Amino acid sequence: MIHSVLIFNKKCQPRLVKFYTPVDLPKQKLLLEQVYELISQRNTDFQSSFLVTPPSLLDTGNNTSNTNNNIDDDGAIQIIYKNYATLYFTFIVDEQESELAILDLIQTFVESLDRCFTEVNELDLIFNWQTLESILEEIIQGGMVIETDISKIVGSVDDLNKASETSANTLSSGISGALQAFAQGGFAQWATGQ
Repeated sequence: MIHSVLIFNKKCQPRLVKFYTPVDLPKQKLLLEQVYELISQRNTDFQSSFLVTPPSLLDTGNNTSNTNNNIDDDGAIQIIYKNYATLYFTFIVDEQESELAILDLIQTFVESLDRCFTEVNELDLIFNWQTLESILEEIIQGGMVIETDISKIVGSVDDLNKASETSANTLSSGISGALQAFAQGGFAQWATGQ
């Protein structure tokens, strides 16, 4: 199962934080910082993109056992990541997931982003976070992979964007019509549809 998808830059500023396992907010922040520390210290020229999570990673100092806050209840957790330019695309998965399959999934995710944004960069992810989340939701739902075909993913996101543009245009024309009718004193006629 995929427990989490994290995208952050080289300064540990999160661009996407998505958890499929319930984790409270302070623990999410701690996890992001610890994952960043582990990844940023690695030399990507000589070391792989796979990390087995040390037991101390998810230990927050609390000895209370709350099953809603433990990602690692089911066994060993792996961190699989890929560095693209200034961003780290990181997946936190359990031992049942294949490392190479997750690396391929990261590549699919990035290629889908690249097709939607044409030469995707960090600013695209910041200002178009809805599209970023839509792409991720087309690929993963509930921690399970549901789609890997890039053309289907991009097509679904394009359809969603067209539908939202159409509804936004309808809403804005309705509001502008109401404001115009109100300004001209014919609001009562406009409201009744006459």
